[in-house]
Amino acid sequence: MKLSQIKSFVTVARCGKFSQAAMELDLSQPTVSHAIAALENDLGIQLLFRGKKGVNLTPAGESVLAHCYRVLQSIEDIQQEANRYKSLDGGQVRISAFRGAAAQLLPKIRANFQTKYPQISIKIAEEKDCPQVEQMVYEGKADIGFTILPTSKDLETIEVLRDDYIVLLPPNSDLDLSLPSSTKLSWTQLLSMPIISYPNQNSCFREIKNYFKNEGYQFQPCEQVRESDTIINLVATGLGAAILPQLSVFHTPEGITVYQLPKPLQRIVVAATPTDADLSHAVWAFIDFLKQIDVNHL
Repeated sequence: MKLSQIKSFVTVARCGKFSQAAMELDLSQPTVSHAIAALENDLGIQLLFRGKKGVNLTPAGESVLAHCYRVLQSIEDIQQEANRYKSLDGGQVRISAFRGAAAQLLPKIRANFQTKYPQISIKIAEEKDCPQVEQMVYEGKADIGFTILPTSKDLETIEVLRDDYIVLLPPNSDLDLSLPSSTKLSWTQLLSMPIISYPNQNSCFREIKNYFKNEGYQFQPCEQVRESDTIINLVATGLGAAILPQLSVFHTPEGITVYQLPKPLQRIVVAATPTDADLSHAVWAFIDFLKQIDVNHL
């Protein structure tokens, strides 16, 4: 059974005459007649009653015709889907992201995406924290937002990365520095250290506070500052330790050692889009790309 046979059968059934169908298909009448005869032979049934005034469908032909229409519709759907991707020779994706994602994730993701879709423009807006990212998406000022679960807005999300929290110790730490950096600290060790952290309203501060609370402890930082770089530089001067997500650690000054928390703590980085939004082909292409890649190996 060939597609050309199905098209010939559907056209003859609609036109009622081989001659008219042949003209519409830009084929010779014998070619159309042969195609339908071959289809009938393949199926082992008669599809048309042939007469001097034209053709009529047999009962079997009527049943088969309905399936043929569905086949042709599926072919058209496939072509439209292909055209959707072929049309990705332009467009723009507006991305809003918290600083760690904007600095450490998106440059690699954008570079790899634009290798595949060089004509699609990617615009990245760096926000202070996740609530600002989500508000940009919610208001339609960004197509996609890189944020952390749970989101504060009603958004569709796909997981991009699981970001581990780590402990940064200052050069003058009393901890046995002969321990490998992969070592987990004990709660006794962690609670004995002054910890520099983010302000109370920061999403990372709230996650760390809940982490301590769930283990039966109270999180009381010795100092609170907004920027990750400032926290790291204060640790480097020996003023205290810090608990930071890895995406927020852009550099590790000499003398600082990195250890693991007593119990793992992760934040789930997601790409968020408006719920039930009519997204452009370029945005859909970016979302499909995110679903297919492993950002840990970019």
